[in-house]
Amino acid sequence: MFRHMQTTDSTTVAEMMKSLYQSLQAPADYLTDEKIAATFKQVQNQTGHLQLEVFEIDKILVGYALLFQFWYNEFGGMVLNIDELFVKPDCRSLGIASLYLSELTKRKEGYVAMSLEVLPENKKAYQLYKRNGFIEKETITLYRLIDH
Repeated sequence: MFRHMQTTDSTTVAEMMKSLYQSLQAPADYLTDEKIAATFKQVQNQTGHLQLEVFEIDKILVGYALLFQFWYNEFGGMVLNIDELFVKPDCRSLGIASLYLSELTKRKEGYVAMSLEVLPENKKAYQLYKRNGFIEKETITLYRLIDH
């Protein structure tokens, strides 16, 4: 049911990525075809640090997760970050995301923690993550884009 993305999955995964960002009401230029292609390229080039996994039911892709790892000094080890987790709307509430999170926890692979972000207004996702053992950290994430 869960496996690494293959090249033949690219079109479907790209559609799901766009669907995720549309559901978040992100501006149309927030996630472009060029950015998706760059992500797919990085997944191929950074297999040790960046992973894209797909969720499959009866050989039909129903979701994906984009994962990366980083060292977190405060936790004293590697953290597996779930950058994106998406399940198609018609397949939600079937336990797919919970099962996937459980599978990630069992892998361990030298990780001391898992992390993710969720928008405050995405109440269903927030509740899903809380039910699966995620807790809020007291920090606020800030970022600054670098012009090139």
